[in-house]
Amino acid sequence: MSKIVPLSIAIEKFIEPRDTVLAAYTNARPNAALMQLARSFAGKDAELTLVTAGMVSVQHALVELGIVTKVIASFVGENYPMARPNKAFQRAVAQGRVEVENWSMWALIARLVAGGLGVGHFPVKSIAGSSMEADLASSFTTMPDPFTGEPVGVVSALNPDVTIVHAVAADEDGNLVLSAPYGEAQWGALAARRGVVATVERVVAREDIIANNTLVKVPGHLVRSVSVAPFGSHPYGLLAPTGTGVPDYIDDGRFMADVLTASRTAESFSTWIDEWVRGVSSHDDYLAKVGSSRLDELVESARPGQWAEGLDEPWGGPPTPIERQILAAARQIDCRVGSEGFDAILSGVGQANLASWVAADAIKASGRDVELMAEIGMYGYSPRPGEPFIFSHRNLPTSTVLTDVMTVLGAYVSGPSTRTLGVLGAGEVDQAGNTNSTVTADGSFLVGSGGANDIASGANEILLTVAHERLVDAVAYITSPGTQVQSIVSSLGVFERVGSSWQLIRYIAEEPCSLEEAVAAMRAASPWKFEVSETATLEPRPTPAQLALLRGFDPEKVFLKDSPEIVISDAAS
Repeated sequence: MSKIVPLSIAIEKFIEPRDTVLAAYTNARPNAALMQLARSFAGKDAELTLVTAGMVSVQHALVELGIVTKVIASFVGENYPMARPNKAFQRAVAQGRVEVENWSMWALIARLVAGGLGVGHFPVKSIAGSSMEADLASSFTTMPDPFTGEPVGVVSALNPDVTIVHAVAADEDGNLVLSAPYGEAQWGALAARRGVVATVERVVAREDIIANNTLVKVPGHLVRSVSVAPFGSHPYGLLAPTGTGVPDYIDDGRFMADVLTASRTAESFSTWIDEWVRGVSSHDDYLAKVGSSRLDELVESARPGQWAEGLDEPWGGPPTPIERQILAAARQIDCRVGSEGFDAILSGVGQANLASWVAADAIKASGRDVELMAEIGMYGYSPRPGEPFIFSHRNLPTSTVLTDVMTVLGAYVSGPSTRTLGVLGAGEVDQAGNTNSTVTADGSFLVGSGGANDIASGANEILLTVAHERLVDAVAYITSPGTQVQSIVSSLGVFERVGSSWQLIRYIAEEPCSLEEAVAAMRAASPWKFEVSETATLEPRPTPAQLALLRGFDPEKVFLKDSPEIVISDAAS
C-alpha cells in the first residue's frame, strides 16, 4: 500500500500528545513538518518533548505556542550565519515555560545510536569534565571499561516515539533518499519506536529508487508516511544528489533574519506566528506566501558556479582589530599543524572558522596536507569566497566526503585514525581553558554546546579564540573542558600553555607599542593570569594577500565588523 498522505493527515495520525519527537538533522531540516505540527497542535494540550541536534529559526514557534514543553538538544538558538541566542527561547526558559536538557551533539546522537542498535548504552569521550556531567546523571555516567578497567563515559539509549525527517525523494514504499551531509537522520530513523514521518521534495518510481540504491539511507519499513513538501527545508536549504531530478536550493538568509528580528519581543513574535503559522492553512499556502519569485531565486542561487558571479574585490584599508586577531589565530593554527602534524582541522562558526580557512589555505600553499572538517558530516572541503557560513551550500560540493555526525565527531575527531586540531570560539574562557556557551552568571540561557564539547573532549589539541575581556578566573558553566587546550588567541595576544600556566608568546597591537605597554593593557582588561615569555614579540602585520583572502570569505562583514557582535559559541548546529 502506498504510504503517501497529505502532511496534515500524517501529523494528526502519527503524532500524539506527550510524544517524544525527534526533528532529525541532515543538510535539510524538517521545517515543513514542524510548521504543520505547530498548526495542528496550536491551542491543544500537547506537552511534546522535542529532541534535536539544533533547534533554530522557525522551530521556536513550537515553544512559543506551548506545544513543546521540553527540549532535549545540543544547541538552541540561531546558527545562520552565526551562533547566537534566540530571545523568544530565552524568555520561555526564564519564565519556566520550557525545560531544557543540554547535551553535546555527538553524545546526544550516540544515545540514538544505542537506541537504533537495541543496546542499553553507548561509550563516548564527551560530557565528562563539563557541567553537563552532573546535570545528566540519569543518562550519562562514567564506568570501568569491562576489558581494560579504564574509566569510560557511557550514555543511555534514547528511543523517540516518532522521528520527523525531510528527504530529497522517496518511492511509495517510503524508501528515503536523504540530503547530505546526513547529520543523525539514519540513526534517528532506526531508533524511533513508532517509525518515521517523512516529507520529501518529490516522489519517484520504485525502479528509480533501485537504480539509485546507494543513495537510500532509510528503508521503507521504518517509514509510516510520506508527504510531498517541495522546499520542505525552507528557510534552510537542500543539496540533492545528482540524478534525483530535484533542484538544490540555498538557505533563505533574509527570511531567517526576519524571524530573528520578530523573536526579540513577545508581541512581535506573536504577530509573526499569526502571519506565518496560524494564518497559513498548509505548506502549499506557506510557499505561496513566500512567493514563487523568491523560491526561484533560491534555486537559481544554488546553480553550480553561480556563487562566483558578482563577487566583488575585497575592500582595502588597514587591518581592523578583529582582522588582526583572526589572522593571528590563523598563524598559530599554521604553527601547531606544522609542529604536530595534524591530519585535519575542525572548527566551529565565526572567527575560529575564518581563521581555520585562512590557515588551511596557507598550509596547502606551502605544500603540506591538512583537511577541513565540519561537525554535521563534512570532510575535506574547500571553502569558497562570498559567504562565511560554515555549512554554506557553495562549500558542500567541494567535500571529499559527505557523511554523518557519528563519522566526523564520533570517529574522525574522537577516534585514533585522524589527528585533529579543534579550533573553537567561546563566550568566556577560564584559567583552566574551560569554555562556556550555555548559561550566563545570572542564569540566562545562551545556546548550549553543539559539537564544541565533543571537539574539546575528543580532538588531539584545541585552539581557542576569544575577546580578551572574556578571559575570566572561572566560567559560570563548563560547556567544554579545557584539558586539551594548548593555545588561546585573544584580541590582544597569543598564549600557549606551559605546564599549568599560560605564557604570552606574541602580542597584538594596532599601533606600535612596547611589550610592557601591551602586557599592562591585557592585565587591565581581564583578571586572567599569565606569564610573559622571554621571547615574546609583536604579532607580524597582516599582509595584503592575507587580508584579501580573509575579506573575500566575509564580504558582508558578518564577522569582520569594526565592532562585531559577540559570537557566544562555536556550536554550529
